[in-house]
Amino acid sequence: MKKTFREKIISKFTSIAKKNKFMYYPCLVALSVILGVYHIGRHFVTNTKRYAGVVFVILFFMNSCSFSFAVFAEKTGFIKAQETYSAIVEDSDITLAVEADSEKADLPEDEEIDLNYDPETDITDVDVYTLDDILEGGEDYRSENEQTDDDSEEGGETVKMPENYEFDSSDWRFVLVNKQHPIPENYELNLGRTKDTIRCDDRIIEDLLLMLQAAQKDGFNLGVQSSYRTGDRQESNFNGRIKYYMKQGLSYMDAYKKTSQVITVPGCSEHEIGLALDITSDTYTQLLQGFGETEEGKWLAEHGHEYGFIVRYPSGKEYITGIVYEPWHFRYVGREAAKIMHDENICLEEFWDKYL
Repeated sequence: MKKTFREKIISKFTSIAKKNKFMYYPCLVALSVILGVYHIGRHFVTNTKRYAGVVFVILFFMNSCSFSFAVFAEKTGFIKAQETYSAIVEDSDITLAVEADSEKADLPEDEEIDLNYDPETDITDVDVYTLDDILEGGEDYRSENEQTDDDSEEGGETVKMPENYEFDSSDWRFVLVNKQHPIPENYELNLGRTKDTIRCDDRIIEDLLLMLQAAQKDGFNLGVQSSYRTGDRQESNFNGRIKYYMKQGLSYMDAYKKTSQVITVPGCSEHEIGLALDITSDTYTQLLQGFGETEEGKWLAEHGHEYGFIVRYPSGKEYITGIVYEPWHFRYVGREAAKIMHDENICLEEFWDKYL
C-alpha cells in the first residue's frame, strides 16, 4: 500500500533520529513544523469553498454598509445605486430613519421628538432672528434687486431656463455633502455675517434677505436660528445626542445609528460649509416636523425655490438622503437648480444624478 505524505515524513525523520541520537529533538521540531504546515494547508485546500464564501460575505458587507458604500456608481448613477443599497439594508439605519418620526422611546405617546435637540442647550433658549432683527432699518433689498415687470412672479423672480442649459458640477452651489460625501478637504469657506451669530456663505445673504422680506410682505415673519456651524459645534451636537439616547437605555451603536438619522455626522454637515439654514418663524421656533404644517412652513416649501432655497431633506426621500424629513432645513442651490428640484419634486442627490 502506498504511503501517504505524512507517513513518509514521519518515517524519514524517525530513521534519521535512530541513526544519530543528537538529532532526536531537532528532528522532532522539524517534523512538528512540517506536519503543522501540511495540515493547515490541507485544511484550507479542502475548505476552499467555505473560506471563499466568508471572504465574499465580508466584501459584500464592506461594499453595502453606510460607511463604505459607493454612492455614485459610474454606470448606474446615484439613485440606482441608492435603490440597490436600500434593498440590501432595508432593516438597517435607512429604514429606521423613515420610521424615526413614529418612534417615541421613553417619551409620552403624544409628544413629538425634537429632531435637533441639543442636551447642552435648551431649545427654548435658542435665538431666532427675524428680518427686522437682521436688517434693523437696513435697505430694502427687494426693491433694488428684484424684477417688477410682468415677467416676475409675486414674491420671487421667474427663472427662465434657456434651451440646452447645462449645470456645472464644480459650481459651489451644488457641492454635495452627505454621509457618503464628506466636506472636500480643499473646500474654502466664504463666510459673511448678517446678524450677531448668524453667519452663512456671503454669496447667499442677498437671496436670503429677499426671501425673508417677501415672506414678511405676505404676512409671515420667518426667523433664522441656525446657520453656519463649526465642526466642533457639530461634533458636540452629535455626541450630545448619542449620550441622550444612551441615557434612555440604548447601546452605543444603537444610539449612534439613531443619532445619524437626525443629526448629520460631523464633517458631513451642510451647516459646516455655510450653505444651510434652519428657518422657522417667530411663533414656531422648535425644529420639529410640525413646522411643515404651519402656514410659514407651507410658504417656505412653496416659495423658497424662487430665491434659490430647497427643503434639503424632503418627506418621502429618506431612502435617498438618509435623513428624516426636516421642513426647517433649507439649502441654497441657486434659483435655476431650485426651480427644477421644486417642479420635479427631486432632492439634491437626484439632481446630481440627472443633471450633473
